[in-house]
Amino acid sequence: MNRVIPLSATGYAALACLRVEGPGTWDLVGRHFFPNGSLEWSRCQKGALIFGHWERKGGEEVVISLLATDAVEIHCHGGAVSRNLLLASLLEADCQLMQWEEWISQGSADPIERVAKLALSKAKTKRVAMILIDQLHGALRKTIKHVVDRLANQDVASAATSLETLLAREDFGAHLVVGWRVVLIGYPNAGKSSLINALLGYQRSIVLSEPGTTRDVLTATTALEGWPIELVDTAGLRSPGELLEEAGMQLTVQEASRADLVLLVSDASQDWTTEEDRWLCQFPNALVVHNKQDLVRGRVGRRPEGVETVAVCSEGLEALCSQIIHRTVGSPPADGMAVPFTASQSMAIRVARTLLDKEKPAEAADHLGAALLGKSANIHQDT
Repeated sequence: MNRVIPLSATGYAALACLRVEGPGTWDLVGRHFFPNGSLEWSRCQKGALIFGHWERKGGEEVVISLLATDAVEIHCHGGAVSRNLLLASLLEADCQLMQWEEWISQGSADPIERVAKLALSKAKTKRVAMILIDQLHGALRKTIKHVVDRLANQDVASAATSLETLLAREDFGAHLVVGWRVVLIGYPNAGKSSLINALLGYQRSIVLSEPGTTRDVLTATTALEGWPIELVDTAGLRSPGELLEEAGMQLTVQEASRADLVLLVSDASQDWTTEEDRWLCQFPNALVVHNKQDLVRGRVGRRPEGVETVAVCSEGLEALCSQIIHRTVGSPPADGMAVPFTASQSMAIRVARTLLDKEKPAEAADHLGAALLGKSANIHQDT
């Protein structure tokens, strides 16, 4: 049976692409496609790009890419109407609809290559994409195969070191697709929303002069130094008050508790408080941001180390961005290095490392082979 795979996003775009493949694909498409001018479909050859119309002369404009005798890509206008018209025609011709994720999975026998392709489709920045491309091209597979070979040669120490190196990169790899989550907390009117707007370069959070206007969680994704960062603006922390405000503060604490980094934003024109000390103890890895430096008038008081900013005019943002990346991304691996980037990959490596601790190198090799290479290592030791 022929199958049709939508390869473009479902939303509006400049172009949409449908892939049709299976036995008799050329004949199937030829029943619906009319090449422009005097060109006849039967005379078209593999590798050609052909402009024409769908269903009838003067119908929907499409470009056909003849990839192989059993594979054709159809490109049309990116609106939903055009895409759905073509899709309906192909489904009526008994094509089976297949989602692109399933198509990629079926087309990749190698387990690392398969998930790397899926991860690449979700990469938000070029730096993330380049690391995933390294894994797609075999960086992680080669390292795992090296470990299995070391175990086959009874070099357990070298294999263990390689596994530990991979595990040291697992947190970094786990954030490649989802990004790092940075939550801003602090008193109302400390400038959290203004700071997020300055980092984003546009007004995403609503900023009003009245303290306490943010009672819900607002999120926005940006890229800092090429890494995906989700910024989270939260309700201002304060003494208990009305129920709505208390609910907002509880939500703030929940968001901060699961953040990769907490920014404790403080109004530098006011005294540092014992309440802010308490928040710093609650989130000991928080980065303190001393905002509103332009309003400081000779105020001298005890303040912890942190970054000084003036959010309304973007002063101090370069230093702040540098600190955010240092505390979240850290030092990324060099180009071409192996990085586990899914939870299942990390789990397989961790299990193998545990098996080495239990002096079971053959079992460790077999586990790595089955989970990450798609085949058992088949290492047998003399007893």
